[in-house]
Amino acid sequence: MVEYLQWTRLQRTKLDKDSHDRGSILGAMRHLTHGVYVLGTRRGRQSNAMTASWVMQASERPPCVAVAVRDDRYSHDLILESSTFALSALRDDQVDVATHFSDTSGEYHDKLQGVPYGLTPGGSPFLLDCLAYLDCRVMDTLRAGDHTVIVGEVTAGETLADGYPLIYDPTEYEEALR
Repeated sequence: MVEYLQWTRLQRTKLDKDSHDRGSILGAMRHLTHGVYVLGTRRGRQSNAMTASWVMQASERPPCVAVAVRDDRYSHDLILESSTFALSALRDDQVDVATHFSDTSGEYHDKLQGVPYGLTPGGSPFLLDCLAYLDCRVMDTLRAGDHTVIVGEVTAGETLADGYPLIYDPTEYEEALR
């Protein structure tokens, strides 16, 4: 019994110490799996798209997704002002596409120029060369540190191709997604 109490005290001390170690936390969080998407939005005649990897299904009835967008991203305010966005699910061979939409800000560069895209029924741009797209209307937002979690009701969607989705691997484009 004494050995067990010493062991639990040691484990609790280790957990308390590790819970405040940012490097340990972020290292462990790198093992969470998630896909890579291009998020498109439109305000009037102005369209923009960005790479998004913090995306998840949030509800089935109604169908909803949640996406975390950093507050200082140009797309952030466009999404909130237009109340609409689209997600294009990338194929596993589209790392270059993910990098393209994360390299520069849409504030200074038209990232959709030369890229085949269409407009969803809600008016947001989506990539024609992707696995599928979802058209979303903003339902709610939540502050989460330096990001805003945007919950969108999926109002339309379509599968455009067969294949495997691109899964986020920080070794492939870590610098581009920062």
